[in-house]
Amino acid sequence: MANGFKTGGRQKGTQNKVSGSVKEMISLSIRKELENLPVLLKQLEPKDRMEIIIKLIPYIVPKANNNNDDPIEAKQNKSDFISNLLENMRKPLPKTSEDFS
Repeated sequence: MANGFKTGGRQKGTQNKVSGSVKEMISLSIRKELENLPVLLKQLEPKDRMEIIIKLIPYIVPKANNNNDDPIEAKQNKSDFISNLLENMRKPLPKTSEDFS
């Protein structure tokens, strides 16, 4: 910059074409991996599968805002959630991508 004025390069507001295409490629790769996630999880040992699911839960289920002073009820809610999660994991996976809908 010369004396506070832009003298060269891209015009103000012009998007960087390279970073846009890189973001698009990364987004496409992530979408493909997410489509394969159920099959990949099924191939893991139960302990490894649970570790991954526990790491993914914060991105899917919002944190509960417990204003509840009853620790027994809060513990029961967590227990119910984990029981339901384990029950759903025991169900067979769909054989085709159309079955996911």
